[in-house]
Amino acid sequence: MPSASIDRADGFSCVEIGHGPPLILLPGMARKPVTSGLAYTGLARITHRRIHVVNRPCGLPRGLTMSDLATRHSQFLSERFAGSIDLLGISTGGALALQLAVDHPDLVNRLIIVAAASWLGNDGRKKLRAYGDEIGHGRSGANVLASVLASRTWAWAVVPMLWLAHQLERRANPNDMLATIDAEVGFDVTPRLSRIRAPTLLIAGASDRAFPLALVEATAAGIPASQLIVYPRAGHIGTMLNRHFGRDVAAFLGAAAKQEAPA
Repeated sequence: MPSASIDRADGFSCVEIGHGPPLILLPGMARKPVTSGLAYTGLARITHRRIHVVNRPCGLPRGLTMSDLATRHSQFLSERFAGSIDLLGISTGGALALQLAVDHPDLVNRLIIVAAASWLGNDGRKKLRAYGDEIGHGRSGANVLASVLASRTWAWAVVPMLWLAHQLERRANPNDMLATIDAEVGFDVTPRLSRIRAPTLLIAGASDRAFPLALVEATAAGIPASQLIVYPRAGHIGTMLNRHFGRDVAAFLGAAAKQEAPA
């Protein structure tokens, strides 16, 4: 399945994979942009979509807000795609997708939020800020990150993997990730969820420690046309790796398309 990377003068980069109508995917937080669509091959096949993985732009300023980031994305997406879009956001990308749907409701046709909620909660904010402080001082922040990405049972095993990943990427400039952390720490669209017009699917893990289930449930309750699927034993990463994930996304997109079709 072919994959292409497109880079632009405005700092955006996009990886495309699959065939069919476009599905815009906003990925989770990382130090470096996604450069390969390999991880999304299965999702592209099962949904029969051409997935456009849109990376957050480079050269972001510190102190950026999630609304600022959403405005940049709305401009890019409006230029690149005609009409409203089907949008899937994962983790930090899910927070950004919610901000886009709140600030620019006409842009989003269908919305899928994976392992994310309308805000991080107070504990999540403290941990993300602590992780950013560690990265800002040149450390891995592995212990902090493991405490939200993995279950309590397996966090100890994830720490060395996160430390190794940091060593492999330590030469990559962390400034864009730190700016994204600034945006996510201040992110909260809870009071404005009723502005979302798009049919919305939220997918959550019952054991997610980055975006606890109670926050996701409250988010679903605030969106007028939403449904929530919970994977009982999944943590933050496990939500995206669940064997039902692709089929659940495909079923939602198919059902929504049938509802929109003329009688």
